[in-house]
Amino acid sequence: MSEAKSMGRPTIAEADTGQVFAESLAASDGVAVGEEADERRSVRPVKDAVVTVRMTAADADTLASVQSELGATSAPDAIRESIRVVAGLMGSEHYQSKRAQRPSISVDPAHLEEIRDALLSVAKTYGERSREVHFIGHNWNQIAKVANSTGNVDVDALLSIGRALVEIRKQMTADAERDAKALKVLAFLS
Repeated sequence: MSEAKSMGRPTIAEADTGQVFAESLAASDGVAVGEEADERRSVRPVKDAVVTVRMTAADADTLASVQSELGATSAPDAIRESIRVVAGLMGSEHYQSKRAQRPSISVDPAHLEEIRDALLSVAKTYGERSREVHFIGHNWNQIAKVANSTGNVDVDALLSIGRALVEIRKQMTADAERDAKALKVLAFLS
């Protein structure tokens, strides 16, 4: 059913009242549906908001313990009471003064750009290492194909791969040292 059609129809709970029944008759006797809906909105109080929540089993168990602690008769009552308690705490002077005492963090945009550039450089470096290892794997496969088809192994190609692997190891060791220093700085910041 479209939202426009459902706006003019009473809910099951509303249909029990004589007023809604009378309004329904008036609407069916030629009153426009929009006018009838406006009349009903002005006559009836606004409904409470309905909020649905999905919970894990652990959260449901926690809610049950909160419910018993608060002495609430149902889970929705426990949720409502918990919200009232949290809102009261957040509105208290103590909470507001603590909030005002929190240090504000001002970050220099140039410093953020420097960090971003450094992270991009690290990502680029790891991408280059990955590409180099991929090429070595490709070259190794080519050497194996030639060796399988001809029975001869190209020693110079093997030595070249060995030199490339040694160079990659040196670069990766330097990258690891750089990353260890960065981790120390990041650990200090957090």
